[in-house]
Amino acid sequence: MDQLELPKGLRRRIFASIRREEIRRARIYVVISLTTIVVSLCGVIFAGIYMVQGFYRSSFYSYFSLLFSDPDIAFSYWREFSLSLIETAPVVEIILSLVAIVSMLISIRVLVNNAKSELVPSFSH
Repeated sequence: MDQLELPKGLRRRIFASIRREEIRRARIYVVISLTTIVVSLCGVIFAGIYMVQGFYRSSFYSYFSLLFSDPDIAFSYWREFSLSLIETAPVVEIILSLVAIVSMLISIRVLVNNAKSELVPSFSH
């Protein structure tokens, strides 16, 4: 079979098309990441408020303040004291706060990676 003659600039057009697609994908990820960051930030604020309220409702704060008001008693009964702290810790509120923080950090990571890929070309010409 005879060798076909490739059109001039085919390589350049293919790489330019790939680059345009990468930039389009990166822009979509940046928009989605920014939206997720805003929602996660609101979630962090509300979960933080909910967690602080949970600390006060569960009397965790009372036990924890004992550590600073009378540390001798807290250290002499450290096992009972630590079990009381663990028992009164608002676990659900802490988990919700951590989920909101982790989702915000992941969104920031995706945003930075895609913003960087939009500025740095993939193929050297």
